[in-house]
Amino acid sequence: MSQDFKCSFKAAERAELSLLVYNTGFQKCPPDYGWGPGVRDHYLLHYVVSGKGYYETDGRTFVLQAGDAFLALPDTPIYYRADHEQPWEYYWVGFSGPAAALLLAQTPFSRRTPVLHPAAGEHLRQSLLDIYKARGTDYPSAVRMAGYLQAALGLLMESGAKRGEEALADYARQGAAFIQQNYSRAISVEDAARQAGVSRSYLYRAFQAEFGCSPSVYLTRYRIQRACQLLRHSQLPVGAVAASVGFEDPFYFSRTFRRETGVSPTEYRVKAP
Repeated sequence: MSQDFKCSFKAAERAELSLLVYNTGFQKCPPDYGWGPGVRDHYLLHYVVSGKGYYETDGRTFVLQAGDAFLALPDTPIYYRADHEQPWEYYWVGFSGPAAALLLAQTPFSRRTPVLHPAAGEHLRQSLLDIYKARGTDYPSAVRMAGYLQAALGLLMESGAKRGEEALADYARQGAAFIQQNYSRAISVEDAARQAGVSRSYLYRAFQAEFGCSPSVYLTRYRIQRACQLLRHSQLPVGAVAASVGFEDPFYFSRTFRRETGVSPTEYRVKAP
């Protein structure tokens, strides 16, 4: 059995770049070696070159082997572990920056598809190795690592890439699903973006393309829609209706309701069929 080894680099400082490598390296893991459960504050891409392992995220467990790649999203609980009998060897890169979500959106990766088997596997491994070889603590090194990272993401885009419109629609639907499931709580656009695995600005763009409005407007309209249902089909006081759909201030709820429907909650209830 080959000896375990680990070669890694972690950036001590984070330069002001639109795409920035946080860490990179490659490792032949010992049996059952793992990380987590835990969360990262950045994207983390692994490519498996030999052996087997397990990746858990969003309540799902994936069995991976040579040729597979897996992506961890920021602020999302993950756990991964090498197999006991055939521990894996992988290459990885951790990264972030304003361009990260935009570039990843053009790949087949998504929250629902965190594991791929890219066709350009060996080229992807080489690109990840190039990132490691370009490592350094100065600004030019950060720029070079970002360049090789873009090359790696380009390979993933060619490996069954989604069109831009499809990517926007996918993330918009994920954000909308989060809103529909959590509208009664004190949620924010940042919460929806985090759940979808994209930046706030990208989610805004996705909602404008898919729904013709911003995420905050979508949230408000969905809350008012649910409030209308409660006013028609329940005897709850207006204040209780407001609280039930996520408005802490009943007066603000009434103003918002009138702005969206043209009448007050009380008038709506009286006129509702």
